[in-house]
Amino acid sequence: MREAPAFLKHQAQVAGHFVGDRLRPSPPVESLPPGEGALVRVDGDRLAVYRDDDGVLHAVSSRCTHMGCLVAFNAAERAWECPCHGSRFDTDGKVIQGPATRPLKRREI
Repeated sequence: MREAPAFLKHQAQVAGHFVGDRLRPSPPVESLPPGEGALVRVDGDRLAVYRDDDGVLHAVSSRCTHMGCLVAFNAAERAWECPCHGSRFDTDGKVIQGPATRPLKRREI
């Protein structure tokens, strides 16, 4: 039972990300500089979009395949990370680290 407070605190943080991350405003995709990634709205869908150093856009689903939390971009690692349970994905959605086992789905812009 000693673990219960820590478990409940973690679950509250997960719930906060699950809801709060969906309410944040998103930048226009045109404003994304090379080497950066962001969650952007495209035709009503929130996508995880990365612009590589050559200016090419890479878009994937913003929902982690583990439990559906929205990923966030880690600029230092150039990777998408799930704040809920720690899954990590490369800029094309391939799993780098679990608990997710499936890649983020590619999307067209």
